[in-house]
Formats: sequence, structure tokens, C-alpha cells
Amino acid sequence: MFTKSYINLYNSKPFSRNINLAICDLTRNNKDILYSYQIGSSVQGTPILAVELGCGSTKILVQGTHHAREAINTILLLDQINYMVNLYNNPAIVCGINIRELLNRVTFVFVPLVNPDGADLVLNGKEFICKEYQSKDYLQKESFLSWKSNINGVDLNRNYPTSSPSTDLAKSQGSEVYPGPYCFSEPETYALKVLTECYNFNGTISYHSSGEEIYWYFNQIDENRDLIIAKSIALLTGYKLIPKEESTTGNGYKDWFIENYQKPSLTIEVSPYVGATIVPAENYYVIFQKNINVPIVFADLVDCMEECEN
Repeated sequence: MFTKSYINLYNSKPFSRNINLAICDLTRNNKDILYSYQIGSSVQGTPILAVELGCGSTKILVQGTHHAREAINTILLLDQINYMVNLYNNPAIVCGINIRELLNRVTFVFVPLVNPDGADLVLNGKEFICKEYQSKDYLQKESFLSWKSNINGVDLNRNYPTSSPSTDLAKSQGSEVYPGPYCFSEPETYALKVLTECYNFNGTISYHSSGEEIYWYFNQIDENRDLIIAKSIALLTGYKLIPKEESTTGNGYKDWFIENYQKPSLTIEVSPYVGATIVPAENYYVIFQKNINVPIVFADLVDCMEECEN
């Protein structure tokens, strides 16, 4: 049923432009079920696109590539969208879930490429960023394969406000863990803030790249509800569930979302640990197999929990 993958775009130049073209083409070819729109722009003005799928009252956000070197997740999200479109067009049941029925209960919003400038820097090189940024002191490196930040040198997944911030933060612009001059200082995180406030999501998934782990905890009130969902996704993927004792501080999207909305939110690390570099393309087939049904199962669980609570 699923025949196409976007993995060929992983090596394309310029990466962000080709991803946005792919999103537009996918939407154009499936107007009856998909809707795409711009939620904001990056520092350099690259459009940050969202794809909406489904028409239900339960709203689920799936987003990827906060970190520049983790763009393998952009490919994964495009494949997840395309996979669900195929399941809709060829009515199917996966993991005991009827896809057409699910899409009447749930609205998915995918943001495949949160950090387009950073992804271009890592995958394509400095020549693919604006000249005004090429001379910045913090960008004078020979290789950017370890780069996580946006083009301002701000780690987007440290740019969210929480009551228990991380303690490993850098004090100046660079490749990682600099939280920025203030929370939501970056146009990429501000765009997600506005999107989240607009949709009031019932659950979210943040895709990251290295470690085959799932983070689910951040001082939430309904711990048992969220643990049930997290355990189900861990069983589906085979990934390790991180104990709550290791998730008590943070400035990531998941942490901010849980603290502010008290709804289920997961951070999923998709690849075997690769260190401070990009995930090699040869890891993708296994990543795809483990994660292709994750949004479907997660959304069904969240919707069922919502129904029980109401």
C-alpha cells in the first residue's frame, strides 16, 4: 500500500526549498484530504509549513527538526503524511484502527521542518545561507554536521519557558544549548507558540533523532494517563521509556506544552545513538518501520482518553 518515500530529498540542495515543494505537491495532489499553509518564517525568511489532515475535534500536533542536524525527521513526517493519505484512499485498518473513522475523530497538524535554515546549513553547507550570516563569528566552522541551533545560533529546543529550566545552557550563540536572549525570541519557536495557542492541541509529538528513547514526563498532574500512552508507543516502537526522574528540568517544546496545557506530549528519539552528527540515510529504513504508525496509535489513544475524561 505504501510505495513512495521522500528519503531521496535528504541529500537534495537546497534542502528546505525541496521539502517545501514536496509539501505543496503532496497537498496539491490530495486536495480532498490535505491542506497546507504557512505558520511563520525562519530567520532568513524561509516559509515554515504545516500540513493538516483529518477533520475531528481531537487535535494532534506532530513536528520535527527543531534541531538542525536532525532533519531525518522531516523525511519521516513527510512519509507519515503520505502513508496516511494512502490508507485513507485505500480504506484500511492498521493496529486495529480504522483510518477513515480515525480521521473523522482527529485532526492532525504536521510541521515537518521547524528549523529550515539550520537544516540547510548542516546538510548543504554555508553557501546555502544568506551572505549576511556567513560572516557571523559563531558560524566560522569547517563543518556543521554537529550543528543543532537555528541560523541565529539559538537552540530552538531550549527557547521555551518552563518553571524548571535546564541547567546545561550556554551563555552565547553557538551550535547548541544557547537558549536565546529570551523565551520565544526566535521566529521558528514563536510560530509554534502561535500555532499551539490557536489549535489548543490535545496531544503532541516532537521528533528528535538519536538514542531510540521516549521522553514523556514533565511534572504533569495526570501522570498515569500519560504513562499509559507513552508505554503503548514504547511497545510499538521498541524504544526505551525514559524514567520521570530524568525529565524534571527542560526548556523544550514538550516541557512547555505539558506544563501549560497538561496534555500528553512525547519527545521521540528515532535512531540508534549516532553522537553529535546527522543520522546516516542507511538508518532510515528501520526508523520508518518503527515509527510509521506512531501518529495513528498516539492519536487514537489520546482521543480515547479525551472521551473518557468527558
